[in-house]
Amino acid sequence: MTKPIQALDYETLIETLKKQSYIDVPFPCSACQIQEAMEAFFAFLNEPEEVKHHINFTIAKQHRRGDVGFRHRNASDDLYRDNKDFFHYHPALFKHYGDFVEAHPVLKSFVTKAQVIWEEVNHIVKQLMKILDSHHPGLMGHIYNTEDPHILLRFLKYEWETSGHNLAKPHYDAGSFTLAIAESCEGLRIGSRPENLKLVKHQPGHALFMLSSNFRKIMDRADLEPAWHDVIQMDATQMGKPYARWAMVAFIEHDGEALPRSETHKWATEVA
Repeated sequence: MTKPIQALDYETLIETLKKQSYIDVPFPCSACQIQEAMEAFFAFLNEPEEVKHHINFTIAKQHRRGDVGFRHRNASDDLYRDNKDFFHYHPALFKHYGDFVEAHPVLKSFVTKAQVIWEEVNHIVKQLMKILDSHHPGLMGHIYNTEDPHILLRFLKYEWETSGHNLAKPHYDAGSFTLAIAESCEGLRIGSRPENLKLVKHQPGHALFMLSSNFRKIMDRADLEPAWHDVIQMDATQMGKPYARWAMVAFIEHDGEALPRSETHKWATEVA
């Protein structure tokens, strides 16, 4: 049974990350809240292109996880890319685009629901960072001593591929930490390197906390590795459907520069 975060101690957190590269943590948003937010995201994806792409700014120019707004990616455009649509949400969106949000009801419905989930993410992240900060003084400040905390909530739709093939190519996340909140179906595999990737399953009411590629810049732990992970297509019946899978993930970054793609995706072409 997963401990409440208040009862989670530093040693247990570290030993679990060493053993399996992630740890289950309680996440308070209900399945209904998450489903409604994802449905609002899918409704937003049907908006005109000029609406979808209008929001475009960054909360942190120095790292790759600072962009807020909608993005479409094609695998054919880049070796490391996957076929997907995603939206990075941050509350600063209202400060920069409040009038635009008010003028577009579908967008407003989506970002309002996203804000509720972001607030819960922020609450959980603060507790986790407090645990880590107890042994790595100053760590929490790298994320929170800024006008806009470096926490982005990603809403993600994967386009289908041949069953069994990668929906998301193997990689380390570019930030410092990752909180995998929910997914529509199994397919996420996590390990420390290609040879030990294992399929994981989200437990109801929980999220998966992982170390990302940049964590060592604010944590002095040579015995820890970031979570190497990918997503594979598990269900052949999804082929040809409007999408293969959706996911909701939060990226937590500190105030430093991210590693290049040559590091975060260094084994990507070696994994089937």
